[in-house]
Amino acid sequence: MDITVKYIYDSTGEIEYAVIPYSIWKKIKKNITGNKIEKPKEEKKDFDPSEYKGMLSHLNLDIEKELRNMKDQWNTNI
Repeated sequence: MDITVKYIYDSTGEIEYAVIPYSIWKKIKKNITGNKIEKPKEEKKDFDPSEYKGMLSHLNLDIEKELRNMKDQWNTNI
């Protein structure tokens, strides 16, 4: 696929327009609403647990107690 961008210059030699291939325009056009270009939606990335480190620290949980409670729930007959 040819991805050559062509330019149109004004009378002073400054770039006035950029001409792009239609295939690229179709991709860009999806992100344009009105006169505003929105950021494309982020691709789903792999789970990174380090992003959540310290997220529950403000709850001051007793981890050992919480683990015992969870284990007790597993042993409960339903």
